[in-house]
Formats: sequence, structure tokens, C-alpha cells
Amino acid sequence: MQVSLCGAGLGAGKLSLLEFTELAARSGYSGVDFGISSAQRLADELGGTTALSEKFLTLGVAPATFGLEVEWRRDDAAFAAGMATLAEKAAIAQQLGCTRCCTWMPSATSDDSNEWRERTVARFREIGKVFADYGVRFGLEWVGPHHLRAGGENQMGPHPTVWTLPQTLELIAETGQSNIGLLVDSYHCYTTGITEDELAALTDSQIVHVHINDAPIGVGPSGAKDGQRVVPGTGEINLAGFLSGLRRAGYGGYIACEILAPAPVADTPDEAAALIRSALRGLGI
Repeated sequence: MQVSLCGAGLGAGKLSLLEFTELAARSGYSGVDFGISSAQRLADELGGTTALSEKFLTLGVAPATFGLEVEWRRDDAAFAAGMATLAEKAAIAQQLGCTRCCTWMPSATSDDSNEWRERTVARFREIGKVFADYGVRFGLEWVGPHHLRAGGENQMGPHPTVWTLPQTLELIAETGQSNIGLLVDSYHCYTTGITEDELAALTDSQIVHVHINDAPIGVGPSGAKDGQRVVPGTGEINLAGFLSGLRRAGYGGYIACEILAPAPVADTPDEAAALIRSALRGLGI
């Protein structure tokens, strides 16, 4: 596995993509999780995607994965607007050598569950077909924390959708797109009871990207809140088992530390990036 820098937990919101990539380079990361529109703007500033690719190469940092910018959770007009530029953005990713894009799915909705699923499968199928033309794999992330599910204290909606690995695999199968796979997050595995053996039963071709983070000591799987994550190795998740499962599955892509928390993990982005990189080395990655 290669380590990619994710902006969560760094306090790096004001950094440009170039500054963020330079931060990754000096902090020992081999990739960056980035925004494709930011890459498009930087390419324009540098004189094209070839120049941007050369910049990544010079820094020794690869564009690892980008977030989906199509508003698939909203109404038809918003979805159509995003789809209108998706091929252009996928072409930019292809030119940069980036083959992975990801999005997350809400665990509950205000819509009827069946209507949500039918619409979501259809939209993911459409997105997947566009990406397939440009060699891009599309990763779906389930959201596991109990408090966000239907009936939870901070529920995303009154009707359940998808919040487990098996459910996500079923939804992927319904799309019929071989380039759609998983974004596997240690927090969501922990809150839904996914075991090392279940991860090991996956294949590299099913896993598009990985997030790693930890849960505060004492909260337990049912009490782990989505926005209260901590630095890997300082909490109660069995991350050794999580990583072992991924290795047994043959996963060889990028892993990024995503710490969603009330405050950055250190005073400056450099200190935060260094702290996280050290923690990941301590876990053997």
C-alpha cells in the first residue's frame, strides 16, 4: 500500500493544490487526495495537464484519488449539471494518470428507501459508464456510525439506505459496472462490525481506495461519532487487523488518513502531516 495525504485533520483548507502537494512531498507521502476542479485550475495556470503531470513527477507525489463532484444526492437538475462536465474532468484525470474517484453514501434519507435505491443505482451506473471510457475506477463509501442512521440521534433521514459492506456490494452489483468498487474506511468497518476475515475475502479489484483513522478509547462501535475521530494508533480500533485484512485481500493501492474531528490534530498543517505520517509508520505503512 502507498500512503496518500488527505486534507482532513490538517487545518490545510487554505492551501492551494500545489501547496498541498508540496506539503505531501516534504512530509513523506507518495500521493494526494485532491479535487479535480482544483487540478483543472492548476493545470491552466501551469500551461496544461502535461505541465501539471511534470510538477507531480518532480515533487515525487502522485495524484492518488479525486472526489466526485457530480451532485448525485440532489435533484435531477443538479445531477444533470454535474454530468455535463464529468467526461471533461475524467479526461483530465486520465491525462494526469489518476485512475480512482470516490464518493460517500448517506446511511439514511428523507426519500422513500426504494426510490432512493433505484435512483442511486441508475445514477451510479451512468457515472460508472462515463468513467469507464477514461479508465477511472469509482469507489463507494458506506457510512457506518449508528448516530447517523435512521432512528439515530443525528439521523440523516427517517428511511434507511446503505450502511454496511454487504449492502454496498449488493448495490454495486446492481449497477452492472465492473469499474465500480469500494472505498473502505476503518471507522465504518469498526462501527458495522466488519472483521479482518471479511476484508480478506475482498479482492484488489473490488477496493478503489482506503481511509484509515481511529475511534476514541471507550466509545465502542455503537458510540463512535463520525466527527470525533482520532489519530490512528491512539484509539480503540484494531487497526493491525484492519491492515492485515487489506493485505490478505491483495490491496495494493493508496491508503489515506482521514481524521474528521472538531479541530486539526496539530497547530500547523506541517506538524499535522508529520504527526499522521509518523503514526502510519508506527502501524507499518
